[in-house]
Amino acid sequence: MTQDNADRLSEAFRNFSTASKSLETSYGLLQDRVAYLTTELEVRNGQLKKALNEAEQNKDYLNAVLYNLEEAIVVVDPAGKVSLMNRSAEALLRTPLSAATGKPFAALDVRVTGEDAETLLEAGGKRYHVIISRSDVVDAGGCLRGRVILMKDITRLRELELRHERNQRLIAMGEMAAKLVHEIRNPLCSIELFSSMLEKELTTTAHKDLAQGISAGIGSLNNILTNMLFFARPNKPALKPIRLDQVIDDAIGLLTPMMASRNVTVEASLVECCLCGDAELLKQVLMNIMINAAQAMPQGGRIDVAMVQESDALSVRITDTGTGIARENLEKIFDPFFTTKDTGTGLGLVIASTIMQATGGYITAASEPGQGSTFILHFPAEEPETRKGAGERDVLTGTTPTPLQSASAV
Repeated sequence: MTQDNADRLSEAFRNFSTASKSLETSYGLLQDRVAYLTTELEVRNGQLKKALNEAEQNKDYLNAVLYNLEEAIVVVDPAGKVSLMNRSAEALLRTPLSAATGKPFAALDVRVTGEDAETLLEAGGKRYHVIISRSDVVDAGGCLRGRVILMKDITRLRELELRHERNQRLIAMGEMAAKLVHEIRNPLCSIELFSSMLEKELTTTAHKDLAQGISAGIGSLNNILTNMLFFARPNKPALKPIRLDQVIDDAIGLLTPMMASRNVTVEASLVECCLCGDAELLKQVLMNIMINAAQAMPQGGRIDVAMVQESDALSVRITDTGTGIARENLEKIFDPFFTTKDTGTGLGLVIASTIMQATGGYITAASEPGQGSTFILHFPAEEPETRKGAGERDVLTGTTPTPLQSASAV
């Protein structure tokens, strides 16, 4: 081997050694970089996992909030198909989410009529007063992702408004009725006196029947005036512990002959129950409602009286199989002097409602024309000690020491 070749070989070994050392250094740096990136990746993965968990928790929380909102919420896709409903929507529309998902909202068993405060929603055979609003859901690019339908059930508020309006009318009509009764009774007393004297004078004559007819007419007019006076200035209830089931049984017993003559059967489902009230006035309430029910069944029928004990109240349901009440008249039946009968004063239900209010309760009604009616007497579940003074409500001033219980949807 020549010197020149030896030098070249030595130079090659030196270059190789330098390259090896450089490669080892680069490999070490690469290992350090890989280790750093691995650590950084683990940190990033941890942060991402935490963010996903937080996002999932936030999603669950928002879903829980949405599901438990009192307002009914329905979300539909751009094609109008239901993709989400909360619990209130399921209850209001009487349709579970599983049955509604993927169906067009218009295909659900729901009917909406009217606008604004008079919007009516019919679902599952029930009618509600609702407020409905609709909002588009768009993404960051402005593309339509769906729509949100928000429905607020205001049936109870509507009932309270109607009850307040009715009470205001009762107050005004009560003032007028009191004045009319006072003005009419003065001359009526004189007519009644002269009629009784005339009847005695004509006892042995052919005109006796005419005099008796005058007396009977005066008696009927006096009875109408008595009802008007009770409406204007109701008796103060004598509140004391009573057995409501016995009161109902007594009222049914008093009406048995009349019901039998009209071919009407009365079925009662009663439970032993004590509350604070006026037995005689409550009998009048029950009898007024059952007499109306019997008159609504000219061909005979059936009246069911049932007591329903709830967690916070007691109710008595009186259901008949009569002709029912027209929908446009249902909100007027508690108005004074409103009647659809050829004879009658239109004060029976008004007096019943006044008595119930004076004892701290209220009456609601539901009816379907041709299928009968249901009147519900609502009694608050209060102890007798807390009910003192409940009968001191003045219909003319509308004041009462105890708050009137609010009604539920019928």
